[in-house]
Amino acid sequence: MISLWPSLEALPDSPYAAELRKQPAGARFAAALESEYLRTRLREERALVRFTCTLALLLMALRGSESLLSALRSPSELSVFSVVLIGSIVLAWLAWSRSYEQRYLPWATVLVPVRNSLVAIQVIHVAAAGAYDVLLILPMLLIGPFYFLGLKYRSSLLSAVCTLASLVGADIAFPLPFSIAMRGGTVLIVSTVVLAIAARHIEKRLRQAFLENRVVAELAQQDALTWTKNRRVFDEYLPRLWRQAVSDERLLAVLVLDVDQFKPYNDRYGHQAGDAVLRRVALAIQQQARRPFDLVARYGGEEFAVILYDTDAAGAGGTAERMRRAVEELGIEHRESASGNVVTISVGVAVVSPTAGRNALGALQLADEALYRAKSKGRNRIELVDDSEYRLMVTGVFAKGELSALAR
Repeated sequence: MISLWPSLEALPDSPYAAELRKQPAGARFAAALESEYLRTRLREERALVRFTCTLALLLMALRGSESLLSALRSPSELSVFSVVLIGSIVLAWLAWSRSYEQRYLPWATVLVPVRNSLVAIQVIHVAAAGAYDVLLILPMLLIGPFYFLGLKYRSSLLSAVCTLASLVGADIAFPLPFSIAMRGGTVLIVSTVVLAIAARHIEKRLRQAFLENRVVAELAQQDALTWTKNRRVFDEYLPRLWRQAVSDERLLAVLVLDVDQFKPYNDRYGHQAGDAVLRRVALAIQQQARRPFDLVARYGGEEFAVILYDTDAAGAGGTAERMRRAVEELGIEHRESASGNVVTISVGVAVVSPTAGRNALGALQLADEALYRAKSKGRNRIELVDDSEYRLMVTGVFAKGELSALAR
């Protein structure tokens, strides 16, 4: 695995990065992340789980009927076989059902140990009558839960322990020849230990890979300098959230922010100081837009763009003002600024009611025009335009082909 540790600081709010910071990584993640990990594993292993459950059902129905039913002489033994068969049917049905990700694991966690334990008892019962070939089924009862049935590690280990305990109990009730019981029992116990160790190692690697893959995906969306989202993410997210707002009949606010007179700052203090300013400004902005659907992105140079979902004019204006004030209160010296002696920002805010007949880029254009007003009025201020201006707006600044290209 590659080391992502130096990049984790760019993701202070990432649950995946938080887990990777744990040294060593824990066996279980936080509840929400654990649930996501298990769903991911189930999706990735669905074909294998389907094959295994279907094969187990066929073997139970065919080979089981041939080898086991012939030895079942009492109603209780027939009942046990019926339970095993029904359990196999349920597992196969869940593996092929649409509710696989939601229902398979809870049911399999219970059914697999119960089914395998009952099968182990029946195998010993049949073998005690001289049919030693059925003992070949026992290794599959131990291997399956660890590698083929999609169970969590602890559930797999529980199933193996229950199976071994059932074998011991069955051998007491239906004694096998001493030499066979000793050799077979030793092999099964050693095999279980080896399987458990190997499965534990694989589990750790899979958890590590899950976290690192998620972190890599998040880093690909980050602006390398400011640790906000990058322009590509913004361009993809805005039309998607626009469609969501149309469906939900919610308002959408787009903010465009610009660091006032940033070039003179760079000329006086140097580009490294300018980079540090952008990082601090980005952090101050992000702290005011932390709701689930909010997004802050570096739009280009010293310019940032923000999307606020389900926010009216008062709410968006209040958020923009808090951003402006937070940057000003950083107190970063800027002697070349005409709007004060510290670094400030200007903010253009557009609050619109999305409709299917309008383009999301219209809201962005409106916010950009509001930013221009803020600059022309002296900077270090916000300018807000609401839905009434948006309804009157005719988006004709960009050529149709350019708008279509940008919207893709």
